[in-house]
Amino acid sequence: ERLWMPIARATGALGNTSCLVGTPEQVAEALLKYYMLGVDSFLIRGFDPLNDAIEFGRELIPRIKAGAIEIDRRRAAE
Repeated sequence: ERLWMPIARATGALGNTSCLVGTPEQVAEALLKYYMLGVDSFLIRGFDPLNDAIEFGRELIPRIKAGAIEIDRRRAAE
């Protein structure tokens, strides 16, 4: 879900070539599905390192943190 593979196909899947695409909300939701499966570390980058890092810090990472806290809270209540 939200996984975009054309670059991986074009490069023979060399390097970090798969992408999650969408709005910050959509990408956070996709990453949180991995978190629910036990993944707790992600390598995220974009094609414009400086501006993407700024946007990730403002838009994406806070959503992921909030979502992970909520998931952990629900799990603790079970």
